[in-house]
Amino acid sequence: MISPGTGRRHRLTAVAAALLLSLTACAGTGADAPPEAGPSPATTQSPAPAPSESAEQPADDTAPAAAPAMEASTPISVSIPAIDREAPLIRTGMRDDGTLEVPPDADGSPASWYDGSPTPGEVGAAVLLGHVNSLTDDSGVFYDLVSLEVGDEVSVAREDGTTATFEIYRVESFAKSEFPTRDVYYPVPDPELRLITCDDLGEADGEFPNNLIVFARLVASA
Repeated sequence: MISPGTGRRHRLTAVAAALLLSLTACAGTGADAPPEAGPSPATTQSPAPAPSESAEQPADDTAPAAAPAMEASTPISVSIPAIDREAPLIRTGMRDDGTLEVPPDADGSPASWYDGSPTPGEVGAAVLLGHVNSLTDDSGVFYDLVSLEVGDEVSVAREDGTTATFEIYRVESFAKSEFPTRDVYYPVPDPELRLITCDDLGEADGEFPNNLIVFARLVASA
């Protein structure tokens, strides 16, 4: 059993945030180009500013009212009914060389919970990472995430037998050079969820220049 440390329950570390700016390891490079064999290394973009201990996002009037926070428990699967998606979750963290570990990109690979973030249901923003496509086609675990809408739900089953259900209040694509660091990893007062994948396959170089990010807030637990 994984026992999440209290130090990561409220924020991502500055190092992890800088690496999240460069979630470039979405499998494959487009239908007309051979896919990459494995995750790409982190790029050398300038690190994002470190969050302060007390910084919090301003209240979002469009977000649903949050349910009470849950105790820490490792997530084991994610369900997104609006796109008929259910998948196991694995734990990923930091590699020994300081780069961000990402989920495998082979066919049928799961999404992952980044263990530098809170467990889903705790206070703070839990982060789930997933590929938009696989090595052979467009069936990655977070394929079609772009079709999600405000009001759709995401449920995360947890190791202690409980389920955290989140309601989406924002879906947006960002250039990787303009990753919304504050919105993703700065402390928030309620239990929230971030789903992150690649977006907008480039025509010229076969790379994914954008990140798609889904923002959701806990609305129920069972």
